[in-house]
Parts: sequence; C-alpha cells; structure tokens
Amino acid sequence: MTKAIMTAKKQKPVKDIRAQNSTVAIVTDDNNRPVTWITKLTSGYLPYVLLIALSFILYGNTLHYQYALDDEIIICKNEPVLKGLAGTSDIFRNDLFESYYSQNNASAQLSGGRYRPLSVFSFALEQEFIGTRPNANFEKNCWDTNENGQPDPSEDLNGDGAYNYKDCLSKGFTLRHFDNILFYSLTCCVLFLFLSTVVFREKKLLALIVCLLFVAHPLHTEVVANVKSRDEIFSFLFIILTLYFAHRYETNRKWKFIVLCLFSFFCALLSKEYGALLFVLLPLSLYLFSRTSFKLKNFTGLFAGMIALFGIYYFLRSGVATGLSNVQDVELLNNPYLLATPSQALATKLFVLWKYLWLCIFPYQLCSDYGYNSIPYKSFGDISLWISIFIFSGILVSGVIASIKKHWLAFAIAIYVLTLFLVSNLIFNLGATMGERLAFHASLGYCMVLGALIVWLSGKLKSNGVVIFIIVLPVLFLYSAKTISRNRAWENDDTLAMTDVKIMPESALLNNNAAKSSVEHSELVSEAAAQHEFLENAVYYGQKAVHLHPKLGSAYINLGLAYARLQQFDSSLYCLDKAFAIYPDHPNKKACYNLLADALYQKGHSLGATQSWQEGIVLFNKAIALNPDVAKYWYDLGGYLFKTQDFVKAKQAWIKAYQLDPNDPDIIKVQGILK
Repeated sequence: MTKAIMTAKKQKPVKDIRAQNSTVAIVTDDNNRPVTWITKLTSGYLPYVLLIALSFILYGNTLHYQYALDDEIIICKNEPVLKGLAGTSDIFRNDLFESYYSQNNASAQLSGGRYRPLSVFSFALEQEFIGTRPNANFEKNCWDTNENGQPDPSEDLNGDGAYNYKDCLSKGFTLRHFDNILFYSLTCCVLFLFLSTVVFREKKLLALIVCLLFVAHPLHTEVVANVKSRDEIFSFLFIILTLYFAHRYETNRKWKFIVLCLFSFFCALLSKEYGALLFVLLPLSLYLFSRTSFKLKNFTGLFAGMIALFGIYYFLRSGVATGLSNVQDVELLNNPYLLATPSQALATKLFVLWKYLWLCIFPYQLCSDYGYNSIPYKSFGDISLWISIFIFSGILVSGVIASIKKHWLAFAIAIYVLTLFLVSNLIFNLGATMGERLAFHASLGYCMVLGALIVWLSGKLKSNGVVIFIIVLPVLFLYSAKTISRNRAWENDDTLAMTDVKIMPESALLNNNAAKSSVEHSELVSEAAAQHEFLENAVYYGQKAVHLHPKLGSAYINLGLAYARLQQFDSSLYCLDKAFAIYPDHPNKKACYNLLADALYQKGHSLGATQSWQEGIVLFNKAIALNPDVAKYWYDLGGYLFKTQDFVKAKQAWIKAYQLDPNDPDIIKVQGILK
C-alpha cells in the first residue's frame, strides 16, 4: 500500500517557460498549468503529512487514556486476546462476544451476529507486546509488576489509588490508543489518495478539504478514542482500498491490482459487515469515475473473485452462528424496540435517519449511548418524522439524478445512504437505537458535500484559493475544538458515564453506569462524608435506572451494593434478590450476597462498643444466613450470645466456628469455656 501511495504521488516534471521578450519566469507542469501554492499544497507528501499531523494533534490526548465502554469486554477480558497470537484460531472461529457471554453464563443468548475477527486479531497481536496470559486470567497480585510485594505508585496504572486487577486490565492502553490514531491517520491518507486520483482528479484541493473535514469531524471521536471501535476504522480503510485498487486495475489492467483489490475486499468483510456494500459501491464507482466507458465484461474476474470470497466469508460467519440460540432477546438494552408497536418501531427507525444527519451537521451534544429511552418512540403523527422522510426522499432523488448525470454526488449519497441503511435497524435488530460510531462511514458522504459547498461558495465570491481556506479554517477550528474537548469524556468508564448521563439523562444504561461508577468511587475515598456523597449519588442514579428500565438486573445490583454500604440492609437485600431473580445465573451472585453479609457483620461488630448485644445478634444471624461459611461470623455470634447468657447457643456457635477454622487462636481459646 505504501508503494501504491508513493507511485500515486510522483509528479510530472516541472518546466520553466519564459515568455518571448520577457524576463518573467512562469513555472508550469506538463499541461502548461501554472504551479501555484495550491498545487504544492496538494502534491507530493505534504497532504499526507498534514492529515497525519492533524490526526495526532486531535487525538494525541487519548494516548494516556485508559479503556472505556466495551473495551473491557472485547479486549481486556477477552480470553483469545489475552492469549495473544495463540488465540488466533479462536478469534477467527468465534463471535466477537463469545468470550463475554461464556464468562457470564449466558452463551445461549449469543446470536452470532458479530463476526469481526480482524480488529480482534490486531488486539491479540498487540497483546504479544503487552504481555500474554496463556490461561487468560489475572492472578491475585498481577499488579505487582516488580514483584516486591508492595504497592508502588508506578503500579497504579489506572490512577485510582487502589492496587488490584483493574491495574492489570489497564496494561497496554497507550500502545492500543497509539495504534488507533495511527490506523485512523493512515485511513485518512488512503482516503485522500482515492479522492485525489479517482473522484476529484482535477480538483485535488477539494479532495484535501474533504479529508481535512473528515479527519476533524467530532462525530469520529468514539471511533478513535474507544479502542474497541477499531473495527470501524479497518472496515472504512479496506473499503476505500478496494475501490482504489479496482480503479488502478481499470487504468492499467495489471493483475496485481486485482489481487490487492480482492485482498482488501476480504479484509473489509472480516472487519465489519459494511464490506458487503462493495457489491453496490464498487460498480457504481467504476460507472461514475472510469476514465473510459465502463464495461462489466472488463471486470468479470474481479467480480467473480468477490463472489467467491463472499462465499468463504459467509461460510465462516455461518459456522460461528451454528448451534446458537435464535430466541428473541428480551433485554431492552439489546432490543430497544421490544416495547414498541410495529408502527412506533418503524416511525422511530425512520426518525433516527434524521438524527444521524443532524449530528453530521451539528456535532454538538455527543453521547456514548442512544439506547432504550434515550430517543422516545415516535409515531407517524410526529412532524419530526415527516421532516426526516421528506429530507431523505430528497436525498434519494438527488442520488438518482446524479447517477444519471454521472456526477460524483451519486457516490457521496450512495455511501451515506447505504451505510446508514445497514445500521438503521430497518433490516435487522442492531441492539442499539443508534450510535455515533455507526455514522463513521456515512460521514464521508456528508464531508464530500460540505467540502464541495465551500469550494462552490468561494467560486461565487470569485476568489482565489485563499478565500477557500478563510472559510475552511473556522470550520476546522470548531470541529477540532469539539473533538479535543469530547475526547476527555473517553478517558475511562467513570468520566464517560458521569459526562454522558448529563447529556442523555433519560438513558437507562447511562444512569446504571453512573451508579456503578459512584459505588466504585465510594471505595476509593477515606473520608466518611465523601463516601456518603458517592453512595447517595449511586442510589439516585440506580433508582432512576430501574425506574426507566424496571428489569435491569445490573442496576439493582448497583443499588444493592450502595444500600449495603449505607447500612440500609433491608433495601440492599431487596435489590439483590430482585437482581438475581432477573438474572439467576449471574457470575457475581455469591460475591454480592457475601458483600452484604460482611456489611451486616461489620455493623454488628461495631455494636459491641455500646453493648447492644441483641441487635448485634440479629445482624450476625442475617450475615450467617447469607454466608454461613465464615468462621468469624459464628465466633462473634457466640460471643454476643455469651454476653446475653444464652450459653447453649453460644457453645453451638463456637463449635461451628471451630469446624470452619480450627487454627484460629481466638476460636481455639473459647472452646474450653463452656465444657
């Protein structure tokens, strides 16, 4: 690919022509066109340097960020990834979420709809440099990298003040973020190569403007800052490469470009499902931009190869889904239209198309979640829906007219409409109402139109190229400022949850994430007032989450943990019982009940200072009911019973304590008291 870029950038010799009887030198190219500063800006390596530099300027602040959102599921706790290259076969034989569902005892719910092995393979390759874990687990003291048995500041990788497995999960985030920026900048360079040599051959400045707008667009923040979204970058990269190599073959008929085109096509399929759209985008591109009359017979080998590779891809993808459950997902977070009528579902899906366009035009209020209740169900009586239908009808008509006229606008509309249609939930349930990362491909079409409008406006002003940049630079500045500021939300799960819950306060998922974040923060502060404030916030967000989604089991868990630490034990037990009635096979079920049991015990133990023996006995019994295998619970219960002179039950409790821990000196000491 590097060779292809360099080949495309070779410039024709520049010659110095002096007008007859004149001493003024006019530098021109072989077509006798003057070489201006615009020519220099759009020629050679400079455009690529600009795009790479801008990418790293905009996203360089993510290099010290940790992981967020689904990064933990796809990367940090994904068993094949942790094994490094040793997990390659599992990566290419399994669904993206197979490891996560398996760990959560929910394999039956896996639909097999996410076969995207290429980005996951890149994570496994990175793991070889970060440090593989052949058993795909984290030992107790995995954070102790220097093995001195002591917590050192350098070992607190996530900066939360605690030393635990979360520090182990954070390893390698700088490398992964760097790679995301690198792949993004490379993608933008390939985009310029394609636009400047195929779409806008005579308008290289327009190609550069489009790419600059594309690099800086704030809607791309999630794709770059969220490591897991590398599948979007890979998909876009290989789609553009497929188109580029097809046109290289069209111009010189060398079979190596057929091979490169087919390789890129297969990589696009392995990146994400968008690759299938090349069966439409590629013929359209050849029809619109071929230097000669487009004839399908000239590309028989190419399209035959694409069909064969798609067959292989379909076989691999089908094998991943074999034997998996086809039961409808009844979790609202995975099926946001579950409670909608067919009419409401269709109306909302059509409205979302307008929402995507609005975010392309005004990428201001950006958010990581647009799931259940973030966008209320619409009806065909909503004026906003008809605005969406009217606008997209106009876009489709414009696309048809542009196709007839063989205008580049047809390609811009095609990539915009087709990629959005694929993620609109109109074909199949996507698991989310919408998402900013899902507009990544479509935003190219928007940037092409916006760039062309800027050039058209400067032409109306009868200006030179300087005025174009007078218009472009403020847009780039606003885009860049928003991109950098939005990046800060993606530093980790906590910053993302607490930032976005204010942007989308009616999102059940975001309220639940904010509750979880608040509970975790309460464990990291030592001041009682600060702990209480975090726990009260957790209760607020947790209650709102279950109000929005009454069957959200994880929200009840977060509420249960918060209530336990607030010593509201009855509320805690109610919430935990509610959670595990919804999710009986939850892998952390026992741990949650054990935490409540320990909170009950600690409160009971503290009552000894006021000699509140009976109240303490009640709390100890509740703790034992939840976790009867802890010796100290029985030991202290016996002590309190002894204080109330219930010697028979005290002896029974101490005997039980001894059975559980016969080596504890305090337990041994009391065995002879009641002989």
